[in-house]
Amino acid sequence: MISGKLVKVLACPFILLLVVGCQPSKASTPTPTQAVSSPTVTATEGLFGDEVSFSLNQSYEGMTLANGGDVDIETVLVPDTDEKAIRSGNGEVLHAIDGNDVADSYIQFQVDDAFLYAGSPTPRVVFVIDYLDEGFDTFNIQYDSLSAQFKDSGIVHKTDSGELRTVEIAVCDANFANRDNGADFRIADANDGAETILRVAVRKGVVGQGPLTINVDSCGANPFDGQPDSDAIQTCISQACSGDTILFTSGVDDPGYQGYLIDKTIFLVYPNAKSDLTFGSTDAGNHALLKATADLHGFVVHLLPRSVVSDHGLVDDITIQHIDLDGNRAERVCTGDPLPGQESALGEGENDNWGSWLPECSPNIPSDSWCNPGTLYLAGAVDFSDPMQDFVAHPDSWSTGMVVQDVILSNTECGTAFFFSGADYRIDSVTVDTAGEHVHVQGCTMTETDDPIGDWSDGITFIGPAHQLTNNLIMDASDVGMVSFGGRDILIQNNTIKARPGNHGTFAGIAMHPGNFGLISGLQVTNNQIINEADPTCGGIHIGINLGAHTWGNGCVGDPVPAAFGTSGDCSIFSPPPAGSLCGTGTFCRTWGYIPAGGTLTLADNSVTGAQVSYVISGLDVLGNLILSDNDSIAPHLTDWEEDINCVWTEGYVDSWGVLDFVAFNPFIDGWTEQSIYCVR
Repeated sequence: MISGKLVKVLACPFILLLVVGCQPSKASTPTPTQAVSSPTVTATEGLFGDEVSFSLNQSYEGMTLANGGDVDIETVLVPDTDEKAIRSGNGEVLHAIDGNDVADSYIQFQVDDAFLYAGSPTPRVVFVIDYLDEGFDTFNIQYDSLSAQFKDSGIVHKTDSGELRTVEIAVCDANFANRDNGADFRIADANDGAETILRVAVRKGVVGQGPLTINVDSCGANPFDGQPDSDAIQTCISQACSGDTILFTSGVDDPGYQGYLIDKTIFLVYPNAKSDLTFGSTDAGNHALLKATADLHGFVVHLLPRSVVSDHGLVDDITIQHIDLDGNRAERVCTGDPLPGQESALGEGENDNWGSWLPECSPNIPSDSWCNPGTLYLAGAVDFSDPMQDFVAHPDSWSTGMVVQDVILSNTECGTAFFFSGADYRIDSVTVDTAGEHVHVQGCTMTETDDPIGDWSDGITFIGPAHQLTNNLIMDASDVGMVSFGGRDILIQNNTIKARPGNHGTFAGIAMHPGNFGLISGLQVTNNQIINEADPTCGGIHIGINLGAHTWGNGCVGDPVPAAFGTSGDCSIFSPPPAGSLCGTGTFCRTWGYIPAGGTLTLADNSVTGAQVSYVISGLDVLGNLILSDNDSIAPHLTDWEEDINCVWTEGYVDSWGVLDFVAFNPFIDGWTEQSIYCVR
């Protein structure tokens, strides 16, 4: 048995890999651990149910502790308890029964073959580790898997709280055929700090063979009770294996249904890389709802935690469908008020909802978009070192095959309603309803009182090649309705971007800003509608469709990624087209969109109504063909950018713009107005 103090800690709703927020019933200041003699553990025969375990405070329960080589340990007394625990070597040579002088960094265990052997009766297991949270170091499990010996689990980050904590690490492919130096798994301390372990257990996971369907309510989530559901949802997701389906109980149309309350970001892939997962509702016609609570830091849903999951390129074919996500814009705050001594407000997690419950975010990098209080963030693997974006030839460098369909994203606080990166994603019938704050003219009423000027948000933001975005509806996205930062062979078709009546506004409806992947050949922007119904003074849509370099900063970036094309060392609006040259790293570069010889860019059959400028093409390095046909500009508003930052008179270009339908600059297009629009709006 474990101590009463530890039992009280375990009563908190701990979840996988990093535990935050649960405090012991009585605060205590930890004292240094006390080393005593190394243990001798003798195995005896036993019968087992669904769990085997080891601790120094119990008789044999189906697991034995190894020693010798690099897995010798020492026994310690846990501060303020009578408990004995085992401690790893952290790269030092510990006293060994066999007298070896090998540096020790592991704690190694063998599971009785009668419990599990060679993946039978199930490869789905959960490691349960009771540990002392001492230091800011990390550890993980290395286990005999069906595919490899010493396979790494996700990483556990310690927080130096001095508390006794429990972590659960679920894996889907346990083999346990005694191949890890004669054992089945080990705890690796990473040589960044010793690990003090009170108890280790292995529990059989979700019962069943082959792909399973798991309802998150089975782990304790409840969309009817008004209590936070993140811990329970994450527990169920962690036990899912590649090929599984995870369901949320439907009910947005039902009385009494409150939805799942998300107080900690949900990670869809956790704690290891997985693929072929489907997330949906029990009734496709009556969506499930996941809603951010007022104290949620960061996005409502992330694809994966970057501090835990490695091998992002192995995360493929994730489907999300028939779900509503509510970012709770009414209660969450993007940047809040400045902290004492600050001149401006920044997202730093102290007085706003920027951040994460995992060590994903640093307040020293407040511009980190990963940590914004947005709604859905599917950051898969991309290879910024590959200008050709050849994801087929290099599949481990790219996440591919994601599908998001029939999903509603509402009330995004700031950043973006929906971000994704990777290759060959299908985004269809997604609705974005309100994202961020666009009003910036003095005397205009803000649409949300807790937002300062600058809390803007895209509707959909994406990076990478071969994506298809079709049949989506975006309403009142405050920055860009739908924006790509580069990628070849992209299809943007049959989408509607709208600014509704009132003080709502959008910088641009659709934009291709190729600052990361300059090769944009094969881009098709067809049959889309951009509609402005908002107040033209306090809101409105400034550009309907914008293809090419950013209008701000002339498209200039510092230290561009290797896949960027452009003019290095010359960021003026008169820099020459790069003729297919890459930027080169370590310098400032004016980035361009590149269409090589034989390549095409198609802009056809679109309609823009009520924008200040309907169409802008600028900063395209065209060696191939521009296909421009049947694009409508309906009732454009008078352009009012003349006094904006950098929108000043330049020799040869007069900034009394008037009404503009079709604007081109680098390259000039016959029949379009040649006008420089490189300024901050």
